[in-house]
Amino acid sequence: MRLMCFAWSCAAAALGGEGELAWKQTENSLALTRGEQVVWQFNFKKEEGKPYFHPVTIAGGETLTDLRPADHMWHRALWFSWKHINGLNYWEEDKKTGKSQGETELVDAKVTANDDHSARCELNLSYHPPGKPAVLAEKRTIAVSAPGADGAYRMDWTMVFTAADADVVLDRTPIAGEPNGVGWGGYAGLSLRLAPALKQWSFVGSEGPTDKPTADGRWMSFSGPLKDGRTAALIVLDHPKSFRHPTPWYLIKGMPYFSPAVLYKSPHTLPAGQSLTLRYRVLFQAGAVDAAAVEKEWQKFANE
Repeated sequence: MRLMCFAWSCAAAALGGEGELAWKQTENSLALTRGEQVVWQFNFKKEEGKPYFHPVTIAGGETLTDLRPADHMWHRALWFSWKHINGLNYWEEDKKTGKSQGETELVDAKVTANDDHSARCELNLSYHPPGKPAVLAEKRTIAVSAPGADGAYRMDWTMVFTAADADVVLDRTPIAGEPNGVGWGGYAGLSLRLAPALKQWSFVGSEGPTDKPTADGRWMSFSGPLKDGRTAALIVLDHPKSFRHPTPWYLIKGMPYFSPAVLYKSPHTLPAGQSLTLRYRVLFQAGAVDAAAVEKEWQKFANE
């Protein structure tokens, strides 16, 4: 049995599953639950523009993500956003209107919940100035695995961006050392804004532990203790065929926040009619990070 949501026409539904796992679905969201707790929830309300995952947990435990925190109301837990496209800001939102200078439009969505508790999200998005034609189109696929016995699961993100009939300039806030650069510049792309309780966690990447604001590597992890005494980790793998692999990682332990910042080192001009692809695997893992095991998982992902 499958639950499917095409665009905005599906009605609320639920699917019982093995053990305590079950689906909870509405017109604008899909959640996998374990008993009364949410394991993860995907939100794709058209009026909000940018789809996002929140809450996200491991084994139905405490919530790991932070949605629209007071310091950055446009941070949407686990989400994707460009910063500047052709000079317009698609990242920050006006606190009064909730709108950005540039519009990220969710054109349509097809969400499939499978009876093995895996899921697949297929989205079409359009990036354009308000009231004007699209300058950039995106086809996004997110495949979410079923949780394992320990509650661990993964999300595979594939995003294909295609410029319309004119070149598209993808840019970010300039970094230190560039004209008008600042120490907090460089961010854009797939992002994880995490719960304040995780500030005690630590970053470990493919090149080793780091406490710096940026790092290089094939993958990056953020891990530490949960309130119940268990240890958990969030890990992002950068596929070798992803645009600009290996990407710099943008890291803020104090928020916490981290991101494969694909534009960190420089802007990119995407020629008219051409495409670029970003591919990531996000792992939600019970237990401490084992670098050798993560490297093995990266090798597996790299060969897929």
